[in-house]
Amino acid sequence: MSQVTLNERGHKDVELMQMAEQVLSKMAAETELFATPVPALPILEEALHAFRNAATEAYYRDTRAILIRNQKRTELAYVLKELAKYVDTIANTDPTIILAAGYAVRKSKTSYGGVVPKAGQLIARPEEVGSGRVKLKTQRWRGARMYQYQFRIKGQNVDWNTRLCSKSSCIIDGLESFRKYEFRVSYIGIDPTPNYSDIISSYVL
Repeated sequence: MSQVTLNERGHKDVELMQMAEQVLSKMAAETELFATPVPALPILEEALHAFRNAATEAYYRDTRAILIRNQKRTELAYVLKELAKYVDTIANTDPTIILAAGYAVRKSKTSYGGVVPKAGQLIARPEEVGSGRVKLKTQRWRGARMYQYQFRIKGQNVDWNTRLCSKSSCIIDGLESFRKYEFRVSYIGIDPTPNYSDIISSYVL
């Protein structure tokens, strides 16, 4: 997978020019690292020059000039993309070489595969008297697709009741007032195997 990132659509015209200038100057200064760029640096320089001139001509919003500017922008972006492939090959995933060429390094995506981490910092807050409701909240985890909360009356050896919530906080209702319940929670990720938090207890008002 390529480690070079180039989001030309997210750049304004001036920003794209600045990026091209940076790549051009840095690669020209690192001839030992980048001995035979493809495309050659003069091609990048020519594309940059053409785009700069076209952008200047389009300043007064002439329709034909704007079309030419857009065309030259596309051509410059294409040269930068092709050159990024060369840099990526030379770098062989080494981010220092990518940076030496003036490009940005693609941020690696955190993997959320495998067993989910143990949920932590679970708290329970009873709501008003007679509501039979408890608000549960756990530490948020970015890899969680759902949060699986479980509850049961404390001291009774019965199966857990389960409530799935899309957020790290969840309201559990329909509970018996003035009874003590125990609660636990697990993240549900790519791997649906639960990994429950420590059990906590709270009275329901």
